[in-house]
Amino acid sequence: MKQLINLFNLIEHTRSMPQYGYVLSGIKQNELSNLAEHHYLVSFIGWQLALCVQEKGAKINIQKVLEFCIIHDLGELFGGDIAMPYAKVNPKARECAKAFEAENHKYLSSFFGSQKDYFQKLANEIFDTQSDESIIAKLADYIELTHYKKYVDAYHESDLILIKEKLLSKIEKIVDPISKNTLRQLITEWLSKFPNIKPLNEIL
Repeated sequence: MKQLINLFNLIEHTRSMPQYGYVLSGIKQNELSNLAEHHYLVSFIGWQLALCVQEKGAKINIQKVLEFCIIHDLGELFGGDIAMPYAKVNPKARECAKAFEAENHKYLSSFFGSQKDYFQKLANEIFDTQSDESIIAKLADYIELTHYKKYVDAYHESDLILIKEKLLSKIEKIVDPISKNTLRQLITEWLSKFPNIKPLNEIL
């Protein structure tokens, strides 16, 4: 009981932890997203991706997809966020950031009480990104960050080139053939339409 009370209090602070890695993309401080916003949007996208492949007949555990989405960046509550462009040019820095985040997950697990080992297993699996469920969560993560950059007018054509490489390489690791084919088609269409995505007033 006590662990849950402390955990709920801790998670509230995701509202205040900015995703400061975006600073190197030219995003101003007052426009930075925070972990709470990011986790919610990634969870929403991941939920829809999982439902989409399930409706096509794929074997997918939607609960696991949502769990991965909800906790995938939780370690960054104590630091460790790193800009994707910087990680690309400095792999050693990315390695150090991931190690720091993994250490944060170990500490965070103590707040999960009897679910400590389960949380740690989820955290390890989303880092490893081998299961179909963890891959879908990662796809949702990349989609959200691309839409976010578009939302704050910090999107560049080079972003989509980088994201395309990431998305398609992740999809190829998916085991379930229905999930793989469905997501390949969906992501290919998303990539082709994203640069000219309609503003909200035209969607409504």
